[in-house]
Amino acid sequence: MQFILILLIGCVAGIVTGLIGASGVMVVVPAFVLLGFSTSESIGASLFIDAVASLVVAWTYYQNKNLNFKQGIWITIGSIIGAQGGSLLSPLIPDVGLSHAFSIFLLISAVVFWLRGKKESKGENTITVSEEEDVSTEKNLILRILRSNVIVSGMVLGLFVGVISGLLGAGGGVMILLILVFVMQYNMHEGIGTSTFIMAVTAASGAIGHAFSASLPIKAAMIGAIGTLIGGRFAARFANKVEEKILSKVVGVLFAILGIIMFIIQK
Repeated sequence: MQFILILLIGCVAGIVTGLIGASGVMVVVPAFVLLGFSTSESIGASLFIDAVASLVVAWTYYQNKNLNFKQGIWITIGSIIGAQGGSLLSPLIPDVGLSHAFSIFLLISAVVFWLRGKKESKGENTITVSEEEDVSTEKNLILRILRSNVIVSGMVLGLFVGVISGLLGAGGGVMILLILVFVMQYNMHEGIGTSTFIMAVTAASGAIGHAFSASLPIKAAMIGAIGTLIGGRFAARFANKVEEKILSKVVGVLFAILGIIMFIIQK
């Protein structure tokens, strides 16, 4: 029975990654905890499954010429280093602390997804660079510095994303996508394709770190990976046909429910 459940968990995680380019951590970790795995083990499994899902999705975007290695490679390098540091810190934090951190992470993500769907429903556009210039001169100075120093900014941003990935079990897809689109100025399709590739490398690096610290349930992770291969490939092919406003709201509600359940269980 557990085999089937883990397979389904992996499939759902793959669908989430394939449709919206987000990490499957918000599905995998709470579900694995409910199945009896420790939070640290759940994070390790999440990273492994995340890596497989992201590779499958990235390959699909690559086939459609929507994957750019040129600037993203520096974020990848930084994320590899950061993920190792985060994965080493993860076992040192009590399970309850990690679980509560995940609950907050899930609830925040739920709000973000819901608001995203609401904006799409109203037909609101994403803030442009010119609009940002009217908001904060200091902010735009920082953005200009980041854009003019691709290697340094890529490494620094990659380190940040990597640490978060290894510590909390998230491949960092959403954060990476925001960086590529708003800082590195990728178009949306290239941003999603490239972010999933970077997310795959980051998650794989974190999973290796968890394996060395004996917090990666190999058998369960591999079963989940089989499911994510199926879900990720299928979802990525049909990503452009899905109404983002509806999907964002559904995922937002789901994450909110998972976050509340996880918080109550670990309280």
